[in-house]
Amino acid sequence: MAKVTQNQRINSIFSKIHKNYDAMNRIMSFGIDVRWRKKAAEKVIKNTSEDAKILDVATGTGDLAIAIYDLAERSNKKIDLYAIDMNEQMIEIAKKKFGDRKINLMLGDALKMPYPDNFFDIVSAGFGTRNFDDLKKFSNELMRVLKDGGFFVIMDMALPKKEYQRAFFKFYFQVIRFWGYFIDRESYEWLISSIEHFDFEKFKVILEKSGFENVRYDPLSFGITYVIVGKKGKMPIDKITG
Repeated sequence: MAKVTQNQRINSIFSKIHKNYDAMNRIMSFGIDVRWRKKAAEKVIKNTSEDAKILDVATGTGDLAIAIYDLAERSNKKIDLYAIDMNEQMIEIAKKKFGDRKINLMLGDALKMPYPDNFFDIVSAGFGTRNFDDLKKFSNELMRVLKDGGFFVIMDMALPKKEYQRAFFKFYFQVIRFWGYFIDRESYEWLISSIEHFDFEKFKVILEKSGFENVRYDPLSFGITYVIVGKKGKMPIDKITG
């Protein structure tokens, strides 16, 4: 019998929880995840030019892609927005939520993106990177599909650095684990464990080794979430505002 890979396991988990995924995000983030996505979308749109090609990887149910698209509309910026995810059930939910928004949605793996080299001006990701089984491979793919001078905006959850904040969230996650035990123990355990073990410092080093310049990450909401940005090229990262 073939060994189940981590990607296959994760895909199976999301197939089980896809209907409750949005609700789980609200619960685990105290409902602040909506504001976090708006912050990430601002970094994308405020720093993009007309007709920019933007890719949202691991789009899930599409909330970050929607935030980016809607902000571009309000800002009167024309963009060419793409979104991919490896899970068919999540893609179906995203498709319904997109409605008549012109977002190029397709099934695709962030570790093997179905796009040519130097294709995108910006790549975004929201709450997906901590589930990748090979961050080095993802970072190399990110470098490959971005144009020279292009940049990424990646947002994800991790435990805060300060001990009293970590203690609070560890207690909170135990409550979520107890609640998840009655719904889907494996899925909830995986999602919480992925947050507890995600290390932005190590991710930053991986991105820099792939060749990205001026990689920087900023904490949001006491450090339970981080936004990490970086450039393919030498433009100072402090020019990425929002």
